[in-house]
Amino acid sequence: MSNTTLLSDKVPFHRRISYALTDTSGNLLYCIIGGYLLYFYTDVFGLSVGVAGTLLLLTRLIDAIDAPIWGFIIDHTKTKYGQSRPYFLWLCIPFALFTVLTFTTPQIDGSWKIAYATITYILAGISYSGIATPITSILPNLTRNPNERVILNSFRMVGGNIGNFAAVTFTLPLVAFFGGGNNQKGFTMTVGLFAVIAVIMFLIAFVDLKEINTEKMKAIPVKKVSKQ
Repeated sequence: MSNTTLLSDKVPFHRRISYALTDTSGNLLYCIIGGYLLYFYTDVFGLSVGVAGTLLLLTRLIDAIDAPIWGFIIDHTKTKYGQSRPYFLWLCIPFALFTVLTFTTPQIDGSWKIAYATITYILAGISYSGIATPITSILPNLTRNPNERVILNSFRMVGGNIGNFAAVTFTLPLVAFFGGGNNQKGFTMTVGLFAVIAVIMFLIAFVDLKEINTEKMKAIPVKKVSKQ
């Protein structure tokens, strides 16, 4: 690859920031799930520790299945916006909405409450996988310059750490502030605030990022591979 090509593939600083925002917004919401969902389910939502633990284990098993499926879907996506980038637009609102619903306590009891928690958490996890997978898959398509890819990945890591820090540091103080002693209300409003911020950041990333290197190798049919 010539020096001219490498220079032409240099990613502008504003797009480095936009790429970082994808992981900032993803972690801003998902780290709340990872850090506070068990506490929320048992001390705020009202589930037993056994039910909450079983629910968390179930969703982990589903996560192991849906990530490869999302990878397959994205790999076969062809739009005028690119291959991975459209999912920031298509899934940012579902991801935000399902996360807010996961931290919302409806006025229902018994098995209905367990069903609500199960459905909302599974949908939040599936939509997160759907929006997190293109954060990784879009990187090779942002530039052909390997050095720029390293820089972009570094920006992404910093952005992800910022999102994680914000989620871990500010969630409980904001719950107390918005709830005023009502943690059910506090969690819903806090996650709702973070959800709005996350959607805005994903939309900025969608608008600003450009996929310029979308050449793909011809896929080998599974049937042919199995015969080798």
